[in-house]
Amino acid sequence: MKWIVGVSVIATALGWAATMTIPAATITPDESTLKYFPPETEGIAFADIAALRNAALVQDVLNKGEFRSLSPAISEFVEQTGFDIRRDLDRVTIGKISAQERLVVATARYDHFKAEQFLREKGKEPEVYLGRSVYRDDARAVTFLDNVVLFGTANAVKTAINRMTYPGSMQIGNDLLEAIRTIESGNQVWAVGSFSQEDLPTGGVRESGPVAEILKSLQHGTYQMRVDRDVHARATGNFADADSAKNLADMARGLIALAKLQVAKQQPDLVHLLDGIQVTSNGSSVVAQIDEPGDLLMKLRNSPPKLGGEPSRTK
Repeated sequence: MKWIVGVSVIATALGWAATMTIPAATITPDESTLKYFPPETEGIAFADIAALRNAALVQDVLNKGEFRSLSPAISEFVEQTGFDIRRDLDRVTIGKISAQERLVVATARYDHFKAEQFLREKGKEPEVYLGRSVYRDDARAVTFLDNVVLFGTANAVKTAINRMTYPGSMQIGNDLLEAIRTIESGNQVWAVGSFSQEDLPTGGVRESGPVAEILKSLQHGTYQMRVDRDVHARATGNFADADSAKNLADMARGLIALAKLQVAKQQPDLVHLLDGIQVTSNGSSVVAQIDEPGDLLMKLRNSPPKLGGEPSRTK
């Protein structure tokens, strides 16, 4: 009996050591998409729409009838072209080329001749550039390829068309490629690179406040999100100095703690939501880890929470 116990202990220890030493599998950069982006590209964001559609939580949302209604303009586009982004859009890659230049590469199953005909019927005349029809709308442009749509600022779209004629593979910077290779497999959404406050979802942050000042020292970062029945996300920001990282992490934890106090009695579900957010700092880096149960998110979606109580009434 003792030898069985001994072997079990050793096997458990070896298994634990193996799981601790084998790193998580990471993604491989998609050369067929990244080839459209120039070397000066500062950041890349990606969403695997097809994989998200198949995620259990998203299926639950779709089965409840979400996203069935479309705006009249989009409904007309779907009717005329047969291209329904809810069904036919597979992957979206967004590149921040500079402060002004953006390029979106969308992979989809659609008839690009019908898409072009729709724009022509709307009075959009194409500009032929290197044999490709480019449709302009002020500073923005779009061109349709086989199973690919390129749109963004006009200069970025034309640069992408130029790059289609280049021999060789992708030419984005090694720093971006290395950052992409740190993204764990299975994440349907990710982003890497250098982003400014304007690129981040910080609409509630005052431009002159302390958080805004700290965000100015943000140099680069990564974000990855996986959706199954739940939502798992991790964001890492690298700042110019350790003090900025520590101060931001402290403020984030303080705001979370304050929010919990505000809603502890009236909105326990929101407390559980906030419990799923952990913020830490290590040197000049800040890491936000988010793990939220899908059923809780669905519940809160149906009855959105409110921070803060009703204004006090004085007699």
